[in-house]
Amino acid sequence: MSFDPSINRRALLGGLSALAGTGLVHALPGSALAASCPNACRSMIGANDKWIRGLPVIDAHCHIFNARDIPAIHFITKVFLPHYAPELSAKNRRKLESEIGDHAAGILGRTPGFEQERAVLEARLDGDSKAAELTGSRGELPKFAHGSARACFGADVADNIGAVRNLITILTRFRSHNFETLMAGNTLDVPETGVALFTPAMIDMDYWLGFGGEGEATIGDVGTGAFSLRQSAPGEQVIITEMIQRLHPGRCHGFVSFCPWRQAEDTHHNSDVGEGSPRRRQTALDVVRDAILNRGFVGVKLYPPMGFLPFGNAAIPIDGFPSAAATTPFAHEFGLRLDAALHSLYAFCVEHDVPVMAHTAPSNGAGTFRITSDKQEPYEERAHPNGWARVLAEPGLGALKVNMAHFGKTPNKEKMGEWRDFIGQLMDTYPNVYTDLAHYPEMLMDNFTGTGQHCREAAQILTPIRKEFLAGAPGVKRAQRMLYGSDWSMLSKEFYYADYLPVVANMYRRKIHGVGAGAAKNAHAFLSGNAIRFLGLRPGDKARGRLEAWYSRHNLDPGHLTRFDAVGE
Repeated sequence: MSFDPSINRRALLGGLSALAGTGLVHALPGSALAASCPNACRSMIGANDKWIRGLPVIDAHCHIFNARDIPAIHFITKVFLPHYAPELSAKNRRKLESEIGDHAAGILGRTPGFEQERAVLEARLDGDSKAAELTGSRGELPKFAHGSARACFGADVADNIGAVRNLITILTRFRSHNFETLMAGNTLDVPETGVALFTPAMIDMDYWLGFGGEGEATIGDVGTGAFSLRQSAPGEQVIITEMIQRLHPGRCHGFVSFCPWRQAEDTHHNSDVGEGSPRRRQTALDVVRDAILNRGFVGVKLYPPMGFLPFGNAAIPIDGFPSAAATTPFAHEFGLRLDAALHSLYAFCVEHDVPVMAHTAPSNGAGTFRITSDKQEPYEERAHPNGWARVLAEPGLGALKVNMAHFGKTPNKEKMGEWRDFIGQLMDTYPNVYTDLAHYPEMLMDNFTGTGQHCREAAQILTPIRKEFLAGAPGVKRAQRMLYGSDWSMLSKEFYYADYLPVVANMYRRKIHGVGAGAAKNAHAFLSGNAIRFLGLRPGDKARGRLEAWYSRHNLDPGHLTRFDAVGE
């Protein structure tokens, strides 16, 4: 296969140009460039913070995927860059897109695939010390991870280019390398304290971003097939993640992705070829079952802003989905097939007490859909929590565990308030609805000069949560459903991202709950206890039993799980 970086850059930029006028260019939550000149918020956990000492923190929302696991070209051109740093001038945006196009075209082809990484991980698991060197230096952090000596870091396009280049570079690396960098970038300056468990989530965007689940991610939709990248199937990603879990026992247990379109395609294909055919596929739900029941995974990841509702898709006409949906052999009942796939997933999750994490913020949509002849809305609106109201109202699904991830985060404060109100109402009605504060980079910014202790933007994020969402009697129960998450590797494009855990831990406690014993208890719940309950890690929980059996099968110590037993409810 020929590889021409110049053609690739033009194609990548062509993808961006093709989006002009679609209405997609608005803010991704937490762009790297703050509205004014920011310093890092330095109000963070330190060695003297005894209230957190020994706490087994859980990062309940993070990622380690690479460009073989998501259609990276489509993701960069259709989802990420159009939403990124909208406050840049037109000239600086063109410079950003040009630089990132060059960078992506030059390095994406180096991304290790399934066979390459499996071979390296097998060697590492067999004790080959040299195999680790094949993944590159591990645990290194970019220059802006802990800030910069510059007085106004993030003030020009060069800093934005550096930040996005870092994210794209992460997409080209071994997943095991990414996990080790994730561990290195989420630490606390407190003895015997840090992130005890990461739960990296797979994401399945293949069908929604313009090509099927088998084959290559290409840029043919923007006029050239000059660059293609063989994708790893979800089942292959599960195998790699399980090997990383074995390499780092007790530190990693994944969330497996589920795509309802993939499940609909798989079941239709299997129906066509018939029982017993060697051409039968492992369906998307088969992959989920295997990951959860046999391979040490703890949850399922859904991504509704790709273009589907959590439930109720049968009411959407075929032209309300990406154009490729109309070419499927079941186009006449496409939405109905999506609902059937989703219902089968939810039923499995309720039966086995498996949590679901779903992107629940108006961001990262894969396109727009037409409402009337003169009105369009982005697919990201399908991530609205009202879709989960329909799911939870279904007979037998009211006990489903759902993390409505990102807590409705959007720069539009009125919309964010409405989404959060709905999440709160669901929390008040159903026992297993949670949310997380993953990827809130404003928490890191301090718009004051001087000591850096004021952390105004962090306070502006947390004050309405304290005064509104967690106020009164409902707030007492809702505080037991708040989860900590970093959203790394997506967080890696933010300045000072390696300070996210120490800042968020300290500011959540101080700005929401105060400084007393009760505040420490609520902060413990946010950082650890709530996730223990959500993930099912308590003695006697179904997930705990599955994990203990998984550790035993691999001759690993199930005692890693006892770290969570002493954390208060």
